[in-house]
Amino acid sequence: MYITNKFNKICLLCRLYPVTNFACRISTTIMQNKNFSDFNMKDYMNYIRPLVHHQNYNRYKTFNFSLLSYNVLAQDLIEKNAFLYDWSDRKVLEWNYRRHLLLNEIKQFNADIICFQEVQESHLNWFFDQLSNLGYNGVYKKRTRIHSDGCAIYYKNNKFTLKEKVTVEYNQPGVNILDRDNVGIVLRLSPRKYDEENIIISTTHILYNKKRHDIKLAQVHLLLAEIERVSFKGVGDYNIPEYHPIILTGDFNLEPNTAVYKFLINGALYYSKLHKPTLGSQNNQSGRCDMGNELIPKSLGINEYSQHSDVLELRKKNNHKRQINDGLYSKLHHSEKKNDQLLSSSSSEFKSGTGNLYHNLKFSSVYNNNDSCSTYHDRWTIVDYIFYTNNNLKLKTIMKLPNVVECQPILTMPNRVSPSDHLPLFAKFSYQIK
Repeated sequence: MYITNKFNKICLLCRLYPVTNFACRISTTIMQNKNFSDFNMKDYMNYIRPLVHHQNYNRYKTFNFSLLSYNVLAQDLIEKNAFLYDWSDRKVLEWNYRRHLLLNEIKQFNADIICFQEVQESHLNWFFDQLSNLGYNGVYKKRTRIHSDGCAIYYKNNKFTLKEKVTVEYNQPGVNILDRDNVGIVLRLSPRKYDEENIIISTTHILYNKKRHDIKLAQVHLLLAEIERVSFKGVGDYNIPEYHPIILTGDFNLEPNTAVYKFLINGALYYSKLHKPTLGSQNNQSGRCDMGNELIPKSLGINEYSQHSDVLELRKKNNHKRQINDGLYSKLHHSEKKNDQLLSSSSSEFKSGTGNLYHNLKFSSVYNNNDSCSTYHDRWTIVDYIFYTNNNLKLKTIMKLPNVVECQPILTMPNRVSPSDHLPLFAKFSYQIK
C-alpha cells in the first residue's frame, strides 16, 4: 500500500478542514523527507484514535466488558500477494517482527473478548500460548480446503464461561453461489458473575472479490441463520421472537453504501432486480444481469427471514423454546458433521426464492461515520465492523477510527508501529441485568 502525490491535496484539505492541521504538518514532514521517527508515528496514531465515551444511565445491575476485533494479516497472504506490500520495509513484513507488535497491542487493549481474522494455522500455537498466558481461552476455525488461515475468538477465562460454540462453513457443495472457503464462528458466552445470562459473540471474514456481492450476501445470509438459531430465547408479546444480546464483528469487505451492509443494518433487502456483481441498481449498470428471485437453493433449508426452517418447526413443537440440539436440524453442510447426524422436524413448505431477504436481529454499528477508515483498498475505506443489538446491551466506549484526511500520513501498512494492513477495532459495552 502506497500513497503518492498527496502533498497538494493534503494542503488544500488543511485549508478546508482546520482540525486536520496536525495531520497536514506530519504529511508535509514526510513528503519533504524530514526526520519522522517511529515514536512520532506511534504518537500520531494515538492522536487520531482517541477513546470516545457514550453517556449511559443504568437503573439495573450491569456487567461491563470490552471487545477487540482485528484482522491480523496472515503471513502466507503477505507472501502470496507480495506486490501489495512493495512499499513496506521488508523487515516489518516478517512474522517475527509483526508478532511482537501484535502482542504488545493485545496487552495494551487488554480486551475481555478478542475476535481475530486471518489467523494463520501454523501460528496458532503461538497465539494460544501467548493468549493463554494472558488468561484467555479460544476457538479457532480455519478456512476450508487448502487455505491456511481462519477466524478465532478468545475470551477471558475469569470473566466468561463458554456455553456453546458453532463454526460456519460458507462452502456448500453443489451450490454455485456458495463455493468459496470463507468461514465464521458463533459463541454463546455467559458472564461468570451472572451464569444465567448469555451473550452471543460472532466473527467472520467475508469474501473480498469486489465483483461478487451476490456471494457476500449469500455468506451473510448463512451466518445470520446460525446466529439467529444460537441467540433465540423464545417469543414475547404478539409472538415476536426474542434474542440474547449479539455482537457480530469481522472483516466484511463491505463499505457502508453497499446493499449487503444496508441489509445487515436495516434487516431487509429486495434483491431480485439488483445487478448481480455489485448488487447495484440496474439504472446504473450496463447490460442486464439480475439476481432473480432465488439467492440460495431451498435444499439448504433457510427461509427468507434468515432462519432454519426445520429449526422453526422444532420450536413450534416445543412451545417456542429453544432445543439445545437444534443444530442437528440445520441442513447446512459442515466438514465435521456426518450426514447421518442430520435430523428433520418436518417437510413443510417455507418461504424462499421470493427475491426478498429479511432478518430480525436489529443491528447497530459501533462506527456510524461513513468517512471512517480501517484499511486501504485502492483508497482509504472501512470494511471492518462491530455490530451489536441493543437489547440489554449498551455501548459505553469506542476507539475512534480515523477519517481519510487523518490517514494521509500513514503511507504504508504494515509499518514499524502497525503490524497489520487493517486497524484494530475496540469497544466497551455494558450488559444490563434485568
